[in-house]
Amino acid sequence: MSKTASVLLRAGIVTPVALATVFALAAPANATPVTVNWSCQGTIFGIGQTSSMTTTVTGTAPGSAASGSAVAITLTPGASTVPSSASGFTVTNISNLKMTFPTPANSTLVSATASGGSVAGTVSTSGGNVVLTVPGPIAGGTSFTPPAVTINVTAGSPGTSITSQYAGTSFANPGMTMTTKVAFIGNVATACYPNPSPTLTTTTVS
Repeated sequence: MSKTASVLLRAGIVTPVALATVFALAAPANATPVTVNWSCQGTIFGIGQTSSMTTTVTGTAPGSAASGSAVAITLTPGASTVPSSASGFTVTNISNLKMTFPTPANSTLVSATASGGSVAGTVSTSGGNVVLTVPGPIAGGTSFTPPAVTINVTAGSPGTSITSQYAGTSFANPGMTMTTKVAFIGNVATACYPNPSPTLTTTTVS
């Protein structure tokens, strides 16, 4: 087997393993985290490699709200650890981590903010989505906690619940993306979507 073929074969192995182990999660104290199962695809040398991984997020929101009132929904991702190696390759870092949340159902988006976490992050709103961006890079072997996202909305029609969840329905329409830098391979662009997408918070509108 040629050296190039060997590297390509190993690349096909390292990508799913590296992606599936990017998040080693710890639950926040005194909270009930929601488990999110992700289907992911990374592309190496133009070849897509699929994998899966699990994260957690803790959502807090009022149990009920009056129609037209202000509602604050806070989504706090669980603590994570970037692996230092996978399948014999060194994971140098991850960067440009993005988590996307659509405007919660039965509400009107007002604003969004990011707070806390052990790494810097910013929030933007575009096309009805709230996007948390953690630029990084976050070195392999490093533990980190993304910032919490608070989504401020106006409650919609009575008799219908405000529900929040991650965005994403396919690799082409992801809810989370990142770049994983792997030694001897380079940057691996990764797209993930929740499969299935759980409800993170529910607020009954009266």
